[in-house]
Amino acid sequence: ANEPSVALFRLQEHVRRSLPELAQHKSDMQSWEEQSQGAIYTVEYAC
Repeated sequence: ANEPSVALFRLQEHVRRSLPELAQHKSDMQSWEEQSQGAIYTVEYAC
């Protein structure tokens, strides 16, 4: 068997399976960052 081709196939398979979950995590983190920045702004101007 051609091991490099099999390895690349497995890597491609892994990326294809993992990408939707990673994209969701990125979206969640961006939302959390926006919320935390709003809270920091509020605290800074409340003092």
